[in-house]
Amino acid sequence: MPSLDSLELRIHPPFLGEDGPEMDAFLRSRGLEPPESEREYAVSFLSEGRIVGTGSLCGRIIQGLAVDESLRGAGLALRVVSELEAEAVRRGRSRLFVFTGPANCDIFESLGYRPIAAARGAAILLEKGGGLEEWLSELRASFVARPVRPAAPRRPVSALVMNCNPFTLGHLHLVKTAAAASERVVLFVVSAEASSFPYEVRIHLVREGVTALSNVAVLPGSDYIISRATFPTYFLRDKKGDAAAIHARLDADLFGRHIAPAIGATRRYVAEEPFSPVTAIYNRALAEVLPPLGVEVVEIPRLESGGVAVSASAVRRAIREGKLEDVRAIVPETTWAYLSSPEARDVLERVAAADGRH
Repeated sequence: MPSLDSLELRIHPPFLGEDGPEMDAFLRSRGLEPPESEREYAVSFLSEGRIVGTGSLCGRIIQGLAVDESLRGAGLALRVVSELEAEAVRRGRSRLFVFTGPANCDIFESLGYRPIAAARGAAILLEKGGGLEEWLSELRASFVARPVRPAAPRRPVSALVMNCNPFTLGHLHLVKTAAAASERVVLFVVSAEASSFPYEVRIHLVREGVTALSNVAVLPGSDYIISRATFPTYFLRDKKGDAAAIHARLDADLFGRHIAPAIGATRRYVAEEPFSPVTAIYNRALAEVLPPLGVEVVEIPRLESGGVAVSASAVRRAIREGKLEDVRAIVPETTWAYLSSPEARDVLERVAAADGRH
């Protein structure tokens, strides 16, 4: 077994042509899929020109970590993580996430990481830094239960998580349904900038669209709700399979164990998903994971227009086809006012040029 001091450290970038395929082959030989996201920064340790350990950094996420079996227990995993953490610090990132298998949990806990979600033994999501607890504390402070009139039966606090790219009558139908059956509704808008409509536009259109619903609070999402940290496959084009299912269960587990208790939510509303395989996988994960954690999952049939389910993808498709006027029938007046204004010109051009699912 080579000593750690004898290993060659290779830093990427610069990426050579063979670097990516070599790291991918090393991960696959150990039963791991290469990272879905592009490697922003990576390190490899080599012995006699052969990779024996590697890991990469993408945003705040450490991913693609593996070491050769001959060096397990020798501290190489710690060296890889330490190199990646040092780079994260240089880039001003103090809170880090890592996906790993249960067998690696001890390694990261020894480095100060804390498990925040699990997917039935298949994977664990850990965090370094107190970001989750800080955010939950803010939620608890904002959502202390309001008193209920003695004569009124207590209704649940419900939660919705939406991307709203953009906000449609289908979204509004789901919010109204939840609001009518709930004491109050907490609506989180996905904050990741991975959609044709920028986050600030999306959350503005949601807030404008639900103004008349006094028991609905619209909040920004975070790294802990359908983000590149908790559910990276959500942002890929129709990604199916085990990775999407594992990420979906991690996101659902985090919501059920941490977020729902912080806001007092006992119900989560979702819309039926006939279009996106990834979102359909997510809905199934919610239905599987949340009820045992005390959160009922209610799936609502999609609102239809002309016999077709109303969807944000239909809005974007009409824009790409140059049929903006067709959109008016499936969006609230507030969304239409924005889409038909000069303010939306740059966004409409972006949508017209896009070819992905977002």
